[in-house]
Amino acid sequence: MKTRRPHVLVLGLVAALVGLTPCGTARADRPPEVDQSLLVPTTLDSSFAPFDCKLKRTGPVCTGERHIDGAWGPTDFSCEVPLSGRYESDRYTTRYYDHDYLNYDRRFRSKDIDYLSTATAGPATATISTNVRFREPFAVPGDDSTFTVITQGVILDVKPVNGRPVLRVVGTLIEPPSGPATFTGHVTEDGRTTTYRDALFDDVFTFETFEQRVCQATIGG
Repeated sequence: MKTRRPHVLVLGLVAALVGLTPCGTARADRPPEVDQSLLVPTTLDSSFAPFDCKLKRTGPVCTGERHIDGAWGPTDFSCEVPLSGRYESDRYTTRYYDHDYLNYDRRFRSKDIDYLSTATAGPATATISTNVRFREPFAVPGDDSTFTVITQGVILDVKPVNGRPVLRVVGTLIEPPSGPATFTGHVTEDGRTTTYRDALFDDVFTFETFEQRVCQATIGG
């Protein structure tokens, strides 16, 4: 005869003591639906739509995701030879609204990769990748012009597909609605690492350096 496991016996005893059968199920009221047209800013026109919204104790909480798997095409990088690229992105977001349906915080998980090649349709010889979490707290709930972007993780990683990174930016980037962005973390360029604390991001990172390292990773040199 098959022996019942102890925890199953305990659960059966507890159910009997409270007047329930072990296989009984509690019936819960269906949570009220969220009218997404009333949310400010709305979720309906977002690239993460459709959202799944639930009414929580603090107000509506909406989750969405976006996935992109792009085709090869020309890029705007000014290297010695033209580069082609293909973009992949997986992003997930959660939006928090108050009882007045005003958005007061947004949170994201993002993993993006650009594949680069000197050939029009690959294969890739270099990648640009980002793997971060970022949030957007609002100074004024519902006002899209008042949020600060706080990004943490691998902000940028440029490398040949079979080599070490030629440019890697890891840390925390803070971008207020007005005023300059600041960075705390480490930047590794051609094997040399520099540590920054509350530095102006424009002093840490320039597009010219970025483009130079992208060309280096993709075509060599």
